[in-house]
Amino acid sequence: MLQILARLLLLAPVLWLAGCATAPDQRPAMPEDELSQALQGGDCRAAFDRMDIGAGTQADRRLGVSQVCIQNGDFPRARKAAADFLDDQPRHPDADYAAYLHALAGFGEWSRATRVEPEVRIREGRAVAREIANYLRDRPLSEYGDDLAPRMVRLREGIAMAELALADQSRQRGDRSQARARAEYVLQYYPRTQAAADAARMMMEMREP
Repeated sequence: MLQILARLLLLAPVLWLAGCATAPDQRPAMPEDELSQALQGGDCRAAFDRMDIGAGTQADRRLGVSQVCIQNGDFPRARKAAADFLDDQPRHPDADYAAYLHALAGFGEWSRATRVEPEVRIREGRAVAREIANYLRDRPLSEYGDDLAPRMVRLREGIAMAELALADQSRQRGDRSQARARAEYVLQYYPRTQAAADAARMMMEMREP
């Protein structure tokens, strides 16, 4: 349990995409290799580049790379390191943690995306939501489930807002039928979201006089 708490505390600064973790004030003696040096220095790119060199082939070192890259906000590299770990060691005792890091990095990458077409945001958001839902289903006793579950709320809201953006695009083109269908979809499948309230307002505005 203490090990789990230590991991979550290390990730705390980025769990809600609030920023990067700071380096510790005091560091241990010179690490045994360049990968360890990069990990201790919080250098995601350097650690990732050395992940499969020498001692970096050890599976547990990839978890360190994934964690440091999440702290740096480098979600693609974090996700790749966790995926490599799971590919090589699917039955490793820390596979649960690796799957958690993989899902967390996916959520971070999706949340950070800007200027993305609604269709892409919907597709990628649903993929991340499926991954988190599968994690929660397959690992009901995981210590990390409580951290991932709230992210489903943000995913639903984000996906619903993208669906509503498509409805608004249809309305702007003058296709009220398609706009109403999209808005009704949001109301039906994403109730109790801000997007649903906005969809209801949109439908009222489009009512025939």
